[in-house]
Amino acid sequence: MSRHGSYSYIYNVQRIILLVFYTTTCIAISIPLMKLVNSLWPGNLFPLIVTLIVYLLVVVVIGSFIHVISFIPFNLAASFDPIKNDIASGEIVDIEQLGRRITSFTVEFFDFSFLDISHAFIQTADSKLISHKEMPNVAKVLEEFEMLDKSKQMEDVIRAGEFETPQGSYQLYVLPIWFGSHWLGYMALLSEKRIGHFFRRFLNEYENNFLDDPVMFFVNSKKK
Repeated sequence: MSRHGSYSYIYNVQRIILLVFYTTTCIAISIPLMKLVNSLWPGNLFPLIVTLIVYLLVVVVIGSFIHVISFIPFNLAASFDPIKNDIASGEIVDIEQLGRRITSFTVEFFDFSFLDISHAFIQTADSKLISHKEMPNVAKVLEEFEMLDKSKQMEDVIRAGEFETPQGSYQLYVLPIWFGSHWLGYMALLSEKRIGHFFRRFLNEYENNFLDDPVMFFVNSKKK
């Protein structure tokens, strides 16, 4: 078994243990909770049903939260590998190709209840706005807002406001791309829902651990 395969196996076992622990804990808590409700309203099914429904909703929300924070770290690295491999093999040859691959990957991967990216765009100091899916109205607004220059003043992802498009209403987030102290550009991210501060940290880690190196590579190669 390969090293990557071994790590994947261990990670999956860890997630199964977490799932079993969470499920058994929820069941264990539900039993005394139902007994408490039944003792407060003996013979009345309505409070029992309402309590059970509310409890199930809380369990599902917390379970979804746990799923996201346990799924992203390992699977992000594994899913991003094909892009790194294509850079190393020479299949991705310039920043335009890289931008299309990264924006497509970002939309496909970040598809979670708490972190859902509907559209993604990337721009560097020496490139136009790049995306795997063209939205001319987005490019126009970002240019009017001078987002490329403004991103130089940012360190972390920020919410830039609400964005209206013919396709619907989106929350606009701007993720600056830095390689150390060297500014490279930014990503514009559209989400149908607001992204909480906790999950914005995942986007910052995504930029810091995955985006800055390949973008820096092609920015430098273009200067040669």
